[in-house]
Amino acid sequence: MKYVVFLLVVGSVLASLAPAGAAQVHLNEILADPGFDWDGDGAVNSKLDEWVEIVNVGNSPVDLSRFRLTDESAGTDWRYELSGTLAPGEVRVFYGSTVVAWQAANGVSQFGLSLNNGGDTVYLYELVGTDWGVADSKVYAAAEVANDRALGRLPMGTGPWVVFDALNPASGGSGTGCPPTPGVPSDCTTDVEVSSWGALKWQYSK
Repeated sequence: MKYVVFLLVVGSVLASLAPAGAAQVHLNEILADPGFDWDGDGAVNSKLDEWVEIVNVGNSPVDLSRFRLTDESAGTDWRYELSGTLAPGEVRVFYGSTVVAWQAANGVSQFGLSLNNGGDTVYLYELVGTDWGVADSKVYAAAEVANDRALGRLPMGTGPWVVFDALNPASGGSGTGCPPTPGVPSDCTTDVEVSSWGALKWQYSK
C-alpha cells in the first residue's frame, strides 16, 4: 500500500511540474488592417498597429518561451518569439511595434507581424520536445479584418470566431457590433433571436 501512495505522490508532483500544453493557449483576437493608433505611440502605422492576442484558457500558468507567432508567408521562420508567463485566464496582446523591436534586436528583417489585409493565416506554434507543432491557427478573409475590424472568439478563448465591427460595421449583419479589445478580456454579448422552424422557412421562401 505504501508503494501505491508513493507512486500517487510522485505522479502528483510530476503533473504539477509538467509544462502546460498547447490546448491551454489559444489565439483569441486578430486585427490586421489598422486605421487607429492601437499601440498608443502617437501615430497610425499599418505595420506597427497590427496586433494579435492570445489567451490562457487552462488552469495553470504557461511558459511562453516555447511559443512563436507567425503567418502564412513566414512559416517557421517566425515573426516573433514569445517570452514571459501567461497566467490562467490572462490575455496578452502583441502589437506590430513590439514585434518590429524584437526583430531589430535579433538582427532579422523588420516585417512586423506582416498580416495580409487580403487574407492570411495566423499561426501559434509550440515547441513540444524537440519538434514544433501548431498550437492554434486562424485563417481569415479580407472582409473579416477590413479597416479596424477585429476577428475574435466569443466566448473568449473557446468560442467561435466572429467579427468585432463596432468601429466599421460589416454589411448584411455579419458582424457582432462588438469593439476590438486588445489586451483585455472581451465582455461583449450579442443578442440571439429565437424563431420557430416554420417562421424561418416562411422567411426564406419569400
